[in-house]
Amino acid sequence: MYLSQKTQLRLANLITIIAEGEKKTEIFRQVLAEQKMFEPYTAFKRLDQLRTGELTTSDLVDFLMDNKINASKAQADYLFQKLDQNRDGRITYPDFVKSILPKEDSRLRQIASLRDSYALEINMLLPTEVEWGLSKVFYQEIQNYNSITTAQEILTGSADFTSLDAFRCIDQTFLGYITIETLSDFLKYNGVRLSFDDLLAFFRVVDKDADGKINYSELLEAITFTPDYFKQERQFTNELRNSREKIIQLEKEKEELNALIRSKERIEELKKSREYLEQLEELKKSRERIEQLEELRQSRERLEELKKSREKYEDLKNSRDNLQDLKKSRERLEDLKKSRERLNQLEELRKSRQQMEELEELKKSRERQAQIEELKKSRERLEDLRKSREKLQQLEYERKNQEKMEQLKNSRERIEELQKQRKRMEELKTYQEVLELQKKERQEMDLKRSQERLQELKKSRERIDQIEALRKSREQEKTIQEMKLSREKIEQLRESELRIQQLENQHRNLERSRQLEKIERDLEYERQRSQERIKRLELEAEIERKERERAIEDEINFVQSRIYDTPKRRY
Repeated sequence: MYLSQKTQLRLANLITIIAEGEKKTEIFRQVLAEQKMFEPYTAFKRLDQLRTGELTTSDLVDFLMDNKINASKAQADYLFQKLDQNRDGRITYPDFVKSILPKEDSRLRQIASLRDSYALEINMLLPTEVEWGLSKVFYQEIQNYNSITTAQEILTGSADFTSLDAFRCIDQTFLGYITIETLSDFLKYNGVRLSFDDLLAFFRVVDKDADGKINYSELLEAITFTPDYFKQERQFTNELRNSREKIIQLEKEKEELNALIRSKERIEELKKSREYLEQLEELKKSRERIEQLEELRQSRERLEELKKSREKYEDLKNSRDNLQDLKKSRERLEDLKKSRERLNQLEELRKSRQQMEELEELKKSRERQAQIEELKKSRERLEDLRKSREKLQQLEYERKNQEKMEQLKNSRERIEELQKQRKRMEELKTYQEVLELQKKERQEMDLKRSQERLQELKKSRERIDQIEALRKSREQEKTIQEMKLSREKIEQLRESELRIQQLENQHRNLERSRQLEKIERDLEYERQRSQERIKRLELEAEIERKERERAIEDEINFVQSRIYDTPKRRY
């Protein structure tokens, strides 16, 4: 069953509110990007006071409090969700850049992203125009949340509303998703006209995966702020990804540790090989000495042979054959000398090659030792960073404690001020009670006086009644009219008293001193007016009494003149 026309209008109103809110935030984004001192990374550092590389709701609330913007927990959570673009429960720098930079003006976005970052220390503020622009963007998001929640309450309060029927009302072609064309057709059918830019703004807010289509879960989250049905699965997959990344990191660390262990083993092997090479060199030196000794022995034998040959040469001087043998022996000796020199050169080459190989192995071992030292330094740096983080956490804890102490001091001061105000209110109440008692006493005195006057009037009436028997119907009509006038005047007095009582009740209900002063002024003014009215009534009563006395005297004189036939002069 689809929605009624009234509910469809409410749904269209919610869509227009979301689109208009996104347009307003886009305007503030462009204004922020136009500021020359705005740079996204510096603004991110302004919010990330702990320099953790991530933003939390407490960071956002602290920034808003610094700019005198009070946000509730629901508003802060909504702002956190708006800034968390990839929905991983963290606001990193890429998320911050995507949500803060303009989305319609690519030129401004590029200019702002290419600006050079500048240094910003902890607890330092951005320039005033940048601070104002960033706070305005966040404040507009909070305003959007407020307007959207009111529209959602109105929509969900309708009896025939269901999220599935709302999706089907927009998806008239049964595609299973909503496009810009189907949304514009739905809005036109309900008498709402939005521009193409407004529709794109709505899609920027609702279309989370940016595929140009709005599915049921995305529309449900936009209409009722309830997460989609696949959020738990996404969280589970994100946890799996994080666990895989952690496992990969642990494996890499294990590989590095294994590599370090292998490098240590290789170093030990190289040490052993060095010792072995030293032993070999000693053996080689011993062999060379032995060869030299053998050569000396052979040279001695040859010398002996030469001596013998010399003796033979002396014996065979005359023989030419012996001379030729000697020449051949000399040639053989020269050949032997050359062969020895060649052997010595080959041995020297072999030794130089071995030395080069040993030098290369030493270089490799030194490089491995340098890598090990670098790893040790990196571990020391990590430990230093951990210590600095712990110090920063301690400082933040101390800062929060100080803030709590300041809040407690402020609350105590407020309590003292409230107690003072209560004392003042009690004093005012006592003063009011005194005034009321005085009023009652005055009213009682006025009533006594009026009663006395009424008694005097009654006496005068009794006197007049004795003479009124002689009067005619005209005089009775006159008295009736006068009584009516007196009754009306008495009713006016009662109304004035009721007004005075109403003002006094208002005076009791009001708590502030200014309003009390105004009411007192009104009371005084009404009192003056009532007193003036009472005086006027008294004067009128006295005038009427005097006139009646005069009339009675005249009538008495007229009667006496009739009775005694003695006319008297009238003065």
